[in-house]
Parts: sequence; structure tokens; C-alpha cells
Amino acid sequence: RRLRPLRLTVRVMAGPASTLPAMVDYRVVNPAEWIGRAMPLLQAHWAELSMGFELDPDAQTYQKLHEAGLMFAVAAVDADELVGYASVSVSPHPHNRQVVFAISDALFVVPERRGSLVPARLMKSAEAEARARGAVRFMWACRAGTPLAAMLERHGYAPAEQYVMKEF
Repeated sequence: RRLRPLRLTVRVMAGPASTLPAMVDYRVVNPAEWIGRAMPLLQAHWAELSMGFELDPDAQTYQKLHEAGLMFAVAAVDADELVGYASVSVSPHPHNRQVVFAISDALFVVPERRGSLVPARLMKSAEAEARARGAVRFMWACRAGTPLAAMLERHGYAPAEQYVMKEF
């Protein structure tokens, strides 16, 4: 029996350019240089975290960590608008310097983009950069029972540590 070739027709929908989704660019950046631009998102993120103390990012510390090769950030930018960020530290583990860990410092996507591909692509971009810097393990900080925790588990992550906090 002879197979017929498969024919595929793709229909392109025309419409005004403003209705088409813009391309999101995922850029590896120096976190210290982006603090000013990211401040509105940092404030929204901080409000969601409810850490119990004032947000006051230390650009000098971020700069020193970046210069030492110990920290980077990924900015998700859509049409020159910052819609998300991830900041990550990368260093050898203190108990075995052969094992390089990447640990998230912060991850935030504006609420209107959380149901899109932006969060997963932002995280994949951060993972790729961490891998390029020698990381063999990646830990994301998130609260248990959140949509982020569920998404991480769907992407192959498993709970590893639980942090508890006490003020004194």
C-alpha cells in the first residue's frame, strides 16, 4: 500500500499589529545596574512576600557579587517594559567545592503575565545561564503550596529544604 504525502495548510490571521503579542526578550544582566529600572516590580514583589521589614536593595553588594562572578539576573523585557526578573547566586557548595550550586535570590513576574509562558521561559533562561557558569544543581526559593511550587514540581524540581524564620 502506498502512502499519500501529508499536506498541511497554515492559515495566518491578519489583524492590527497592536493585537499581536510582542516578543519577550530574556536578557542576562548585572542586577546592580537594573535595580532602579526594576524598583516598581521589586516593590510589588516585596508587598507579596510580606517579609516584615522595609525593602532597601543594596546595589553595592549586588555589584560586588556580580563582579566576583557570584550573581547574575535575567530580565524579561517586552517592548522595553520589564515584565519579570530572576536573580541568582552561583557558587561552589561549601561542603564540596566540586558541586556548583545556583540558588535563586528572587523571582517575580507581573501578575498579568503569570498565566503565560513568561515564568517558565524566565526560569529556563536563568537555568541555562547558571549551567553555563558551571552549576550542576539549581534551587528555587518559593513558599510551599503556591502555584510556583506546583509549577516547579512539574518541571522536575523536588522539595529539598524548608526554611523557617524568627525575628529577634
